[in-house]
Amino acid sequence: MKKRLLYTLIFLFLCSLFLAVYSFPKTINLNYPAIQYRTGDPASVEQINLHIKGTLYRPLFKNPSFHGRISFDQYDYPSYKMFDIIFYRDILSGWGRILYVDGSKPAGFTFGSIWKKGAFDQVKIDVNEPVGPEAGESRHTNLQITAPANDYDTAVKIYEGFSK
Repeated sequence: MKKRLLYTLIFLFLCSLFLAVYSFPKTINLNYPAIQYRTGDPASVEQINLHIKGTLYRPLFKNPSFHGRISFDQYDYPSYKMFDIIFYRDILSGWGRILYVDGSKPAGFTFGSIWKKGAFDQVKIDVNEPVGPEAGESRHTNLQITAPANDYDTAVKIYEGFSK
């Protein structure tokens, strides 16, 4: 009887340890149609493509993170490495930051803030302007990228879905 209790406790401890340490990785390789637009300005809509490739880590007791690359047709910086994105559950309902660094020199830039639903089923990005490494200091304006979307109404609906 005591041996059975001991084995049960050891088994439960090992299962708890596994759940606390394992990060439940998921490989992501997505290409989405996306809409880039300025908030409240349907005339500013530009159709772009969003590419997400890497691994999403979803630990039970820590914040999820993404290791890989997020790029867009007109915003691709192949000489820059993208830092891992940590999606903070308790900051702005899952906020993360897209940050690029140049491996050959101590330089980098923040592309913007990102939110996701699920395993990147829906994505909202608040782009910092001016965009790019040569832009110097940038800050958030009202430039948004929302995916997957093919038109302004769908993009706004997805964007507003993150606010709830």
